[in-house]
Amino acid sequence: MKFMNDGKLSEFSDGIEIVAGEKSDFFIDKPNGVEKHDAPFAFEEIKGDFVISASVEPEFTENYDAGGIFIMENERRWIKLEFEKTDLGYPSVVSVITDGASDDANGEKMEGVRKLFLQVLRRGDYWVAHYSLDGADWKMVRYFRLPMGETVKAGFEAQSPIGKGAKVKFCDLYIGHKEIVNLRAGI
Repeated sequence: MKFMNDGKLSEFSDGIEIVAGEKSDFFIDKPNGVEKHDAPFAFEEIKGDFVISASVEPEFTENYDAGGIFIMENERRWIKLEFEKTDLGYPSVVSVITDGASDDANGEKMEGVRKLFLQVLRRGDYWVAHYSLDGADWKMVRYFRLPMGETVKAGFEAQSPIGKGAKVKFCDLYIGHKEIVNLRAGI
């Protein structure tokens, strides 16, 4: 895997660990004068339709500490699917789609959950984001269209936008081409 931005990447036999530095993030919020592109990102370049998935186990400290799947065409167009400690007082599956500016969508409350599985599927310009508690029964988070080049960077990201850093363990890593029959179900 290639590595982008400051942070620390450790590889293990069953996965990787990424440590994000202080106040690191990928987010573009023009009304509030925020444009960040400095969270650590471990990735592979992949062409065409693909699936990326992993189990994600962040050590939550501050709000917005997170780890998850990150797919990037460039610094102005990317997708983030995170397991994040939200400012609502609990962890959640959060998706952020950026096309010049970032949106931000909190998903289901994940209180008491330490680790979950995340997955993003690409079919042309269409993307589907899922989460699972067991890596088998996928729940759709978001289905959307975002045109990107045929080759993108796909991998795993850790962030700590307002904190002093965050550590995230990723296991069961998969980045590759496999047929998905039912996009909404993720299988």
